[in-house]
Amino acid sequence: MEASYHDHYSPQPPPGVRPLIKDEEYNDLQPYIDSVKALARITYKSLYIIDYNRMNFLYISDNPLFLCGERVENAHQEGFNFYYQRIPKEDHEFLSQVNRISSVFLRGIPATERTQYVISYNFRMTQKHSREKILLNHQVTPLKLDSMGKVWLALCIVSLAPTQEIGVAFMTKINSDMKWKFSLNSERWEQIDNIELNEFEKKVIRLANQGLSVNQIAEEIKRSKDSVKCYRKSLFLKLGVSKISEAIAIATHHKLI
Repeated sequence: MEASYHDHYSPQPPPGVRPLIKDEEYNDLQPYIDSVKALARITYKSLYIIDYNRMNFLYISDNPLFLCGERVENAHQEGFNFYYQRIPKEDHEFLSQVNRISSVFLRGIPATERTQYVISYNFRMTQKHSREKILLNHQVTPLKLDSMGKVWLALCIVSLAPTQEIGVAFMTKINSDMKWKFSLNSERWEQIDNIELNEFEKKVIRLANQGLSVNQIAEEIKRSKDSVKCYRKSLFLKLGVSKISEAIAIATHHKLI
């Protein structure tokens, strides 16, 4: 089992972390499935629920991003092997490391707080027919724990990647400024400063997302054109981007607006 973390990627938990669940406990899970189904109806993103006890998918939405041209039934049938077959081999080491070190991180957090954390990272998946490798973003958060505080179910959301960054993962705690970064170079979670935007920078993001030009934004917020250019420059520096489209994607993804 241990060798599998280095041979290929699957989202199974490391040894000793797998939850212990009785069959009758599955009778109470339909509300979780129904809630995720409802969310899937109003977003383009792919949503699925991992079951770490039975080592398979409890639910997969039919939104196409995650499916890579396959049918939902095929993904259910393949189970965790669905990842292995569609994620490029060069990405396996990073994803295996993220899976392992995230489990270690969560074990160090009080059980009552574990559902407050979200992991986010980019990875590639190969499309069935075109064989194109599409860069996607994967967000994972514990959905339900077992009686010992081990993660039983996890909610996963797959969307278009907001950046070209590969080999880096972020861990955030909801309703707080706490954020950590992991990379293969560091091989550990390092706490980082959270990005904060001022009100004018947020307005520039919101209005640019509506397609307004610099002149139109200046008129809308009643500031000079040069001021708007300064806000854009500050945004680019804070977010590490060079285009307003990139700034919009990152600010939206990280809930900065």
